Amino acid sequence: METKTDAHPARRRRGRALEDALLEAAWEQLQRAGYAAFTIDAVARAVNTSRAVIYRRWPSRAALVHATVRAHTGSVIEHVPDTGSLAGDVLAVVHELAGRIEQIGIDVATGLLSELEEIPDDVKAVVPSVFQQVIDRGRTRGELGNAPIPDAVLSMPGALIRYNVIAERAAPSEQALEQIAHQLFLPLVRYHASL
Repeated sequence: METKTDAHPARRRRGRALEDALLEAAWEQLQRAGYAAFTIDAVARAVNTSRAVIYRRWPSRAALVHATVRAHTGSVIEHVPDTGSLAGDVLAVVHELAGRIEQIGIDVATGLLSELEEIPDDVKAVVPSVFQQVIDRGRTRGELGNAPIPDAVLSMPGALIRYNVIAERAAPSEQALEQIAHQLFLPLVRYHASL
């Protein structure tokens, strides 16, 4: 006897609909099981698809988790803070980065940061790019000279925040963020910009 389900099989999701379903299933698994127990297999089962379908979109577990986090929190590059001053912008960006860690949870943040080599290079370039935008805006306002800022300096705030998360298993404190912004990053930026 033919059932209604047999007569009209469910349509397979494709394209954006499939990607959205995968990201939602991945987010649910992260929230339920945490990073350590997160698996590609579980996400594939939840969406009734195969591992190959996921790996065609994301080359690793870390890349899928990062895409999932970005889908639920956005990207800092989409809304670079503009406070009207270089110091204010830098502090706002480090606060934004720390806030995202709190939003996704320390377990997910620590797990993701421990597999950073599995994340595509263009993703790793986001934080330095944000700080470059902040510096360019500061130059437009006349707060900095035009000499180039080394990539290592642009990467430093993100690296220090990552270190804090991994070493302390916590988002950086207000005091740590102030130190990163005002005592470490800004003096180096001002030094290099004036050369």
